[in-house]
Amino acid sequence: MKTVKLNELEKEALLTQKEPIAIEYNSKIIGYYKPVIDSQTAKKAKEELDIIMEKVLKEIGLTEEEYVSMFMKIEESCV
Repeated sequence: MKTVKLNELEKEALLTQKEPIAIEYNSKIIGYYKPVIDSQTAKKAKEELDIIMEKVLKEIGLTEEEYVSMFMKIEESCV
């Protein structure tokens, strides 16, 4: 797996075809990018993730907007 800095992600994502990428920010791995090979598989996976997220958000009592806002605040405090 290749590791790239966050500000290089767009360029690397465009250059790579099949290789997964570890995303680095401030010298720490913050996520992974795995290129989609099959768009139908990707669409099904997104639909499944949407269902899971809907259930989780309902269980913890957050709206999607509150959940996103939470991560935006974390991101702002890390910069």
